Amino acid sequence: MKKLNILLSSLTLGAFLLSGTAYSADQKDTSDKGRVLFKIHDIAPEKDINGNITGCNIAVTLFNNYDKSISNTQLVLNWDDEVIGDIINQEEYEQKEAINRNPDADRSRYPTSKTTSPTISATIKIPLINAHQQLSVKNKVNTDRCFLLINDMTVKASSCSFGGDTSSDRSCKASFVYISPKDPQYFSEFKEISYNDEVVAGEKEILHTQTENDEIYNNIVSTLNKIGL
Repeated sequence: MKKLNILLSSLTLGAFLLSGTAYSADQKDTSDKGRVLFKIHDIAPEKDINGNITGCNIAVTLFNNYDKSISNTQLVLNWDDEVIGDIINQEEYEQKEAINRNPDADRSRYPTSKTTSPTISATIKIPLINAHQQLSVKNKVNTDRCFLLINDMTVKASSCSFGGDTSSDRSCKASFVYISPKDPQYFSEFKEISYNDEVVAGEKEILHTQTENDEIYNNIVSTLNKIGL
Protein backbone atom coordinates (compact mmCIF):
# COMPACT_ATOMS: atom_id res chain seq x y z
CA MET A 1 0.00 0.00 0.00
CA LYS A 2 2.81 2.42 0.86
CA LYS A 3 4.47 1.81 -2.51
CA LEU A 4 1.18 2.41 -4.28
CA ASN A 5 0.68 5.71 -2.44
CA ILE A 6 4.17 6.89 -3.43
CA LEU A 7 3.52 5.92 -7.06
CA LEU A 8 0.22 7.80 -7.09
CA SER A 9 1.92 10.81 -5.51
CA SER A 10 4.56 10.79 -8.23
CA LEU A 11 1.97 10.66 -10.98
CA THR A 12 -0.07 13.40 -9.29
CA LEU A 13 3.04 15.59 -9.09
CA GLY A 14 3.69 15.01 -12.80
CA ALA A 15 0.13 15.99 -13.70
CA PHE A 16 0.40 19.12 -11.53
CA LEU A 17 3.62 20.24 -13.20
CA LEU A 18 2.16 19.66 -16.66
CA SER A 19 -0.92 21.69 -15.78
CA GLY A 20 1.36 24.50 -14.63
CA THR A 21 3.14 24.37 -17.97
CA ALA A 22 -0.15 24.59 -19.84
CA TYR A 23 -1.11 27.66 -17.82
CA SER A 24 2.16 29.43 -18.59
CA ALA A 25 1.53 28.92 -22.32
CA ASP A 26 -1.40 31.32 -22.04
CA GLN A 27 0.82 34.16 -20.84
CA LYS A 28 1.66 36.69 -23.57
CA ASP A 29 4.42 39.20 -24.11
CA THR A 30 2.72 42.54 -24.78
CA SER A 31 5.67 44.61 -26.04
CA ASP A 32 3.36 46.41 -28.50
CA LYS A 33 1.18 47.52 -25.59
CA GLY A 34 0.70 51.27 -25.59
CA ARG A 35 1.30 51.76 -29.31
CA VAL A 36 -0.77 52.59 -32.36
CA LEU A 37 0.34 50.32 -35.19
CA PHE A 38 -0.33 51.41 -38.76
CA LYS A 39 0.38 50.26 -42.29
CA ILE A 40 -0.03 51.66 -45.82
CA HIS A 41 -1.73 49.44 -48.39
CA ASP A 42 -4.02 49.35 -51.45
CA ILE A 43 -1.83 51.89 -53.26
CA ALA A 44 -3.41 52.76 -56.60
CA PRO A 45 -2.48 55.46 -59.13
CA GLU A 46 -5.09 57.99 -60.22
CA LYS A 47 -4.82 58.98 -63.88
CA ASP A 48 -6.19 61.73 -66.12
CA ILE A 49 -7.81 61.16 -69.51
CA ASN A 50 -4.37 61.03 -71.13
CA GLY A 51 -3.17 58.26 -68.85
CA ASN A 52 -0.85 60.49 -66.82
CA ILE A 53 -0.63 59.75 -63.10
CA THR A 54 -1.99 62.71 -61.15
CA GLY A 55 -2.01 61.20 -57.67
CA CYS A 56 -1.91 58.04 -55.58
CA ASN A 57 -4.84 56.69 -53.57
CA ILE A 58 -3.85 54.84 -50.42
CA ALA A 59 -5.45 53.15 -47.44
CA VAL A 60 -4.08 53.50 -43.92
CA THR A 61 -5.03 50.83 -41.39
CA LEU A 62 -4.41 51.56 -37.70
CA PHE A 63 -4.70 49.48 -34.56
CA ASN A 64 -4.99 51.27 -31.21
CA ASN A 65 -3.24 49.04 -28.67
CA TYR A 66 -3.80 51.50 -25.83
CA ASP A 67 -6.33 50.99 -23.06
CA LYS A 68 -7.73 54.44 -23.93
CA SER A 69 -9.32 55.88 -27.04
CA ILE A 70 -7.26 58.19 -29.23
CA SER A 71 -8.70 61.17 -31.10
CA ASN A 72 -7.91 64.53 -32.76
CA THR A 73 -4.87 62.99 -34.40
CA GLN A 74 -3.02 64.10 -37.50
CA LEU A 75 -0.13 62.22 -39.09
CA VAL A 76 2.34 63.83 -41.48
CA LEU A 77 4.21 61.22 -43.51
CA ASN A 78 7.33 62.04 -45.54
CA TRP A 79 8.95 59.71 -48.07
CA ASP A 80 12.43 60.49 -49.41
CA ASP A 81 13.12 59.86 -53.09
CA GLU A 82 16.84 59.08 -53.02
CA VAL A 83 17.10 58.93 -56.83
CA ILE A 84 15.67 62.43 -57.28
CA GLY A 85 17.77 63.66 -54.38
CA ASP A 86 20.94 62.36 -56.03
CA ILE A 87 19.99 63.97 -59.36
CA ILE A 88 19.40 67.33 -57.69
CA ASN A 89 22.69 67.13 -55.82
CA GLN A 90 24.52 66.28 -59.03
CA GLU A 91 22.84 69.14 -60.91
CA GLU A 92 23.70 71.60 -58.14
CA TYR A 93 27.32 70.48 -58.26
CA GLU A 94 27.47 70.81 -62.04
CA GLN A 95 25.80 74.20 -61.88
CA LYS A 96 28.39 75.50 -59.40
CA GLU A 97 31.19 74.16 -61.58
CA ALA A 98 29.70 75.84 -64.66
CA ILE A 99 29.29 79.18 -62.87
CA ASN A 100 32.86 79.01 -61.57
CA ARG A 101 34.04 78.62 -65.15
CA ASN A 102 31.62 81.19 -66.52
CA PRO A 103 29.56 83.52 -64.27
CA ASP A 104 27.12 84.04 -67.16
CA ALA A 105 26.41 80.31 -67.58
CA ASP A 106 22.84 79.26 -68.26
CA ARG A 107 21.32 78.42 -64.86
CA SER A 108 18.18 76.91 -66.38
CA ARG A 109 20.07 73.82 -67.57
CA TYR A 110 19.49 72.15 -64.19
CA PRO A 111 15.71 72.23 -63.65
CA THR A 112 15.00 69.14 -61.55
CA SER A 113 14.88 70.95 -58.19
CA LYS A 114 12.37 73.43 -59.69
CA THR A 115 10.00 70.80 -61.01
CA THR A 116 10.38 67.80 -58.70
CA SER A 117 10.73 67.59 -54.94
CA PRO A 118 12.92 64.85 -53.43
CA THR A 119 10.34 64.50 -50.64
CA ILE A 120 6.76 63.25 -50.95
CA SER A 121 4.42 64.33 -48.16
CA ALA A 122 0.95 63.32 -47.06
CA THR A 123 -1.22 64.51 -44.19
CA ILE A 124 -3.53 61.87 -42.71
CA LYS A 125 -6.37 62.93 -40.43
CA ILE A 126 -7.24 60.09 -38.06
CA PRO A 127 -10.77 59.80 -36.64
CA LEU A 128 -11.56 58.56 -33.14
CA ILE A 129 -10.14 55.10 -32.50
CA ASN A 130 -11.47 53.31 -29.45
CA ALA A 131 -9.18 51.22 -27.24
CA HIS A 132 -8.03 47.99 -28.95
CA GLN A 133 -9.90 48.89 -32.13
CA GLN A 134 -8.68 48.65 -35.72
CA LEU A 135 -9.91 50.92 -38.51
CA SER A 136 -8.90 52.09 -41.99
CA VAL A 137 -8.97 55.51 -43.62
CA LYS A 138 -8.42 56.47 -47.24
CA ASN A 139 -6.27 59.31 -48.49
CA LYS A 140 -4.78 60.75 -51.67
CA VAL A 141 -1.11 61.63 -52.05
CA ASN A 142 -0.29 64.27 -54.66
CA THR A 143 2.55 62.56 -56.50
CA ASP A 144 3.12 60.44 -59.58
CA ARG A 145 5.64 58.25 -57.74
CA CYS A 146 3.22 55.78 -56.18
CA PHE A 147 5.90 53.08 -56.01
CA LEU A 148 7.68 54.99 -53.23
CA LEU A 149 4.71 54.90 -50.85
CA ILE A 150 5.40 51.31 -49.80
CA ASN A 151 8.82 52.33 -48.46
CA ASP A 152 9.68 53.45 -44.94
CA MET A 153 8.91 57.07 -44.12
CA THR A 154 9.43 59.62 -41.39
CA VAL A 155 6.38 60.11 -39.20
CA LYS A 156 5.21 63.25 -37.42
CA ALA A 157 2.14 63.20 -35.22
CA SER A 158 0.35 66.09 -33.59
CA SER A 159 -2.78 67.05 -31.71
CA CYS A 160 -3.48 63.58 -30.37
CA SER A 161 -5.70 63.05 -27.35
CA PHE A 162 -5.72 59.88 -25.24
CA GLY A 163 -8.97 59.29 -23.42
CA GLY A 164 -9.67 63.02 -23.64
CA ASP A 165 -6.25 64.07 -22.31
CA THR A 166 -4.18 66.07 -24.80
CA SER A 167 -0.65 64.76 -25.36
CA SER A 168 2.49 66.51 -26.55
CA ASP A 169 3.63 66.20 -30.18
CA ARG A 170 6.67 64.22 -29.02
CA SER A 171 4.49 61.73 -27.15
CA CYS A 172 2.17 61.51 -30.15
CA LYS A 173 5.01 60.68 -32.52
CA ALA A 174 6.40 58.01 -30.17
CA SER A 175 2.96 56.41 -29.98
CA PHE A 176 2.72 55.55 -33.68
CA VAL A 177 4.66 52.60 -35.09
CA TYR A 178 4.82 52.01 -38.85
CA ILE A 179 4.55 48.36 -39.94
CA SER A 180 6.30 47.81 -43.27
CA PRO A 181 5.79 44.91 -45.72
CA LYS A 182 9.02 43.46 -44.30
CA ASP A 183 7.15 42.72 -41.06
CA PRO A 184 4.91 39.59 -41.00
CA GLN A 185 2.24 41.64 -39.21
CA TYR A 186 1.72 43.61 -42.40
CA PHE A 187 -0.09 40.71 -44.09
CA SER A 188 -2.53 39.92 -41.30
CA GLU A 189 -4.90 41.54 -38.87
CA PHE A 190 -3.09 43.43 -36.14
CA LYS A 191 -2.95 41.72 -32.75
CA GLU A 192 -2.23 42.90 -29.24
CA ILE A 193 0.84 40.68 -29.35
CA SER A 194 3.04 41.05 -32.42
CA TYR A 195 3.85 38.13 -34.71
CA ASN A 196 7.56 38.29 -33.80
CA ASP A 197 6.82 38.34 -30.08
CA GLU A 198 4.41 35.44 -30.56
CA VAL A 199 7.12 33.37 -32.28
CA VAL A 200 9.69 34.16 -29.59
CA ALA A 201 7.19 33.42 -26.81
CA GLY A 202 6.29 30.13 -28.52
CA GLU A 203 9.93 29.07 -28.82
CA LYS A 204 10.56 29.91 -25.16
CA GLU A 205 7.45 27.99 -24.15
CA ILE A 206 8.52 24.89 -26.11
CA LEU A 207 11.95 24.94 -24.46
CA HIS A 208 10.37 25.51 -21.04
CA THR A 209 7.92 22.64 -21.60
CA GLN A 210 10.69 20.25 -22.69
CA THR A 211 12.76 21.13 -19.61
CA GLU A 212 9.81 20.60 -17.26
CA ASN A 213 8.85 17.33 -18.91
CA ASP A 214 12.43 16.07 -18.51
CA GLU A 215 12.36 17.00 -14.81
CA ILE A 216 8.98 15.28 -14.34
CA TYR A 217 10.22 12.11 -16.01
CA ASN A 218 13.45 12.05 -14.00
CA ASN A 219 11.58 12.60 -10.72
CA ILE A 220 9.12 9.79 -11.44
CA VAL A 221 11.90 7.37 -12.46
CA SER A 222 13.87 8.29 -9.33
CA THR A 223 10.82 7.71 -7.12
CA LEU A 224 10.06 4.37 -8.73
CA ASN A 225 13.68 3.24 -8.32
CA LYS A 226 13.52 4.10 -4.62
CA ILE A 227 10.48 1.91 -4.05
CA GLY A 228 11.84 -0.89 -6.19
CA LEU A 229 9.34 -0.73 -9.06
